[in-house]
Amino acid sequence: MFATLFNFVVNNKMKYQEFKSTLISASNKTLPGESAQMDLAPMGRNSLSEMDLDLNSVRKAAVLALFENHQGSARLILTSRQVYAGAHSGQISFPGGSIEDDDANLEETAIRETEEEIKVGPSDYKIWGALSQLYIPPSNFLVQPYLAFSDKALVMQAEEREVAAIHQIPFEHFLANDAIKKTQIKLSNGFKIKSPAFKVEGLLIWGATAMMISEIRQIFLREKATL
Repeated sequence: MFATLFNFVVNNKMKYQEFKSTLISASNKTLPGESAQMDLAPMGRNSLSEMDLDLNSVRKAAVLALFENHQGSARLILTSRQVYAGAHSGQISFPGGSIEDDDANLEETAIRETEEEIKVGPSDYKIWGALSQLYIPPSNFLVQPYLAFSDKALVMQAEEREVAAIHQIPFEHFLANDAIKKTQIKLSNGFKIKSPAFKVEGLLIWGATAMMISEIRQIFLREKATL
């Protein structure tokens, strides 16, 4: 069934309203969670239960997985981080960041960070809900992703200190049979690891961002198969 869906979607632009309706129809269902995330996890990564994580010691963050209606097709908004002395230098990511004292909750963190990084405010989109949390060992962040939809094409501007570029990726690219490839990743510290990654439009999307996209992908395919 999934193979048939892959072929259909890749050969036809994913219509925004169809994509949005499919995701909304899954609102009251259990999320795929870690099993979907681990499909794109770097090799050797442990599950949360295996990490024996102390939630009192982690840093909290939130990101926004934002889809826009671009001429009738569904496009995911991603950013390239600036190069800096840190664990996630130059990586492809969702708009987002760490919680601040003035944030009422993590959803507010995702909204604030999105506005800071790409100049898009909450009046431009509607949040569908929360996806599954994801722990990022190198930076000790427990990240809460939120899924959101904009019914119009977004006008965005990169905050140059943090964002090197903004990318608008058609969702069907993440469903192609050849979208996921095993690859060798060179980390900012010089070490190399092997990891599955999305290779779309010349971008290498791996790690936490790819793992979160993998859950969205699974939600869509699972729901589409039941319709």
